[in-house]
Amino acid sequence: MNKEEFQTKKNDIDSKIRELKNQKIQLEKEYIESNQGFPVGSKVCITVMAHERYTFWNNERILVPEAKKLAYIADYEIDDDGEVVPSLRQLDYNGGMSAIPLFVNLKKAIIELV
Repeated sequence: MNKEEFQTKKNDIDSKIRELKNQKIQLEKEYIESNQGFPVGSKVCITVMAHERYTFWNNERILVPEAKKLAYIADYEIDDDGEVVPSLRQLDYNGGMSAIPLFVNLKKAIIELV
């Protein structure tokens, strides 16, 4: 094998990889569009139900009360389990979408449209 053969085979493989990556991106977009709960940019109310948790230092149980928070849906992404989850943003001082992300355990939360 000479240098030209190597370069042509390498370029063929690279083009196949690019094509497959583009197909994967398109597939993810279609999956997200068909499984998103609310439109991007929607203002939502996130309710985290009351639950118990344990403290680290003395293994004591603490009851965490129910909490509500307003947020905006900035985008959707696919998590490790293949579920479509929203990417949330906090509200800024005048009620618009902030650049600061809001991290919530979505397994314990209820998301409702405002």
